[in-house]
Amino acid sequence: MRDLIAGIVLIAIGFVWTGSVFLGDFSLWNIIFDGLGVFFIIRGLITMSRAKRESAAPPAPPPPR
Repeated sequence: MRDLIAGIVLIAIGFVWTGSVFLGDFSLWNIIFDGLGVFFIIRGLITMSRAKRESAAPPAPPPPR
């Protein structure tokens, strides 16, 4: 969840400073910040998806004796 929030904050900083790739401003800093933001958002979504899948999986059977 932290990664997801960090990504949203990085992209929001670009919107506040009016320097974001999503606004059409393709400078080096904007590409780096927005790229990191997208990276962290995707990483957070993958982490949440894995955690949900693991919690929904049935428990492993006990080993045979």
